[in-house]
Amino acid sequence: MNRAKWIGPGRLGLTALAAAGLVTAAVVAPADGRVVSDATPVSATTRQPIASASLSCPGPELSGIDGVDDLEVPARVGAATAPESVLGREVQVTGSGKLAVTSGGETKTSGETTTRGESTTVDELPNGDASDVVATGSLAPGLAAAQEWAVARAELRGLATVPCAGPGADMWLVAGGGAAGRQERLILTNPGANEVSVDLQALGRKGLLASPTGSVVVPAHGRVSMLVDAITGAEESPAVRVLATGGSVRAVMSDIWLDGSVAAGAETSVPTAAPSKHQVIPAALISAAGGSIRIAVPDRQQAVVSARVIGPDGVVPLSGGGVTRVPGRSTSELPITGLKAGTYAVEVTSDVPVVAALWSSWRVGTGVGDFAWAPSTPAATGLLGGAYPSDEDGPERSVDVVVTGGPAKVALTWRAGADWKTEVFDLSQDTARAVDVGRTDAIWVRKVSGAGEVRSSVASTSGQNTAPFVSVSPLVDTPVTSEVSRAFPVS
Repeated sequence: MNRAKWIGPGRLGLTALAAAGLVTAAVVAPADGRVVSDATPVSATTRQPIASASLSCPGPELSGIDGVDDLEVPARVGAATAPESVLGREVQVTGSGKLAVTSGGETKTSGETTTRGESTTVDELPNGDASDVVATGSLAPGLAAAQEWAVARAELRGLATVPCAGPGADMWLVAGGGAAGRQERLILTNPGANEVSVDLQALGRKGLLASPTGSVVVPAHGRVSMLVDAITGAEESPAVRVLATGGSVRAVMSDIWLDGSVAAGAETSVPTAAPSKHQVIPAALISAAGGSIRIAVPDRQQAVVSARVIGPDGVVPLSGGGVTRVPGRSTSELPITGLKAGTYAVEVTSDVPVVAALWSSWRVGTGVGDFAWAPSTPAATGLLGGAYPSDEDGPERSVDVVVTGGPAKVALTWRAGADWKTEVFDLSQDTARAVDVGRTDAIWVRKVSGAGEVRSSVASTSGQNTAPFVSVSPLVDTPVTSEVSRAFPVS
């Protein structure tokens, strides 16, 4: 059930501000917040392992809109905590802990455990409800989770892998399209204890999109879904801004395509990195047919944008120079052609802040197919992680790591069967590397050393070569420690 409360048909069209920051890490709490009080204290700060962490998953994306038929998808959630070897020697985690997945008010968990690195998978998520992943005690540091489903039916076909993450207050979703049979849904979840008001702004090729949609209230611990057409109309190149007040929300966009009677793909996209003059898209899957970079300019000034593709050997030039001009408060598409099909990274630079994502489709002629949206991501600030539903017949995964602004040494750890495997490699400035990790259910990436910025996303694929199932999901920051302030009395 869609429990939205509308706040009038207020004018859609908020002034696009400079980046207010996108929170994609877990909601965390320190293990010890004790402060010793005195009239004249001397304060100091230390870092301690966090004692609790929580992530929000959208729940089955194609359900929960009043007056719109639900489309059944076998959504599952996989969650895990990082092994001790990944946390670092300076982190000492002791005691017991618990990892639980809560869906629709019902807690489903593998039970209390003190063993790090164990995974849990939850099936049969209820329609119309979000899921929360919560870890406490010794299992709080390094929590990761993702929601995933795959469908091959006459009316729906695709793979959708979406990371579970913390909420944000200002986010951009770059996905969707205006082709016949294309349908997008915006899913807003509120993991907090207070209702949150959300305003929406949509940009298109011709500028700010007029819309009758006003603000919407997302209830505490609730979820609201809506058709994006109510915001963007038939816009062929939309970008949607989600601005929350009174709290924060998690936002994702589901994008499905039924081309006539042929299922042409499905994907669930997460917010891009905050508006910036420098955007990087890891795991930019490009098919033999090529792809396109969608660029949105939040502010009023025209943007001069250049893009280049980064591979294992460095920069790959784009056909046509990879330069375009995008009017302020508008969107544009920059095509990518002439490249061999594979996994790359894309770097976008602009003279004013922009947001960006890459789209590519795997389809032969008018047959069935699938497509992927790869959003730009922020540079890692610590440990990056991803956990997925365990499935011996699940998709194969490839981890793409890209380094910009300088060189870096990177450690990649993943579960290989019953064991953990780690690969450490050096990347020069402006290079990317894709590592096949099989049907793993847990992945961790951390920068060991170097001045370069590290970003990473996971490409998941399965099925036939001509029309495989594909999805891209960014790895997200997984907090391990938090800063604790202490005060000591002066004698």
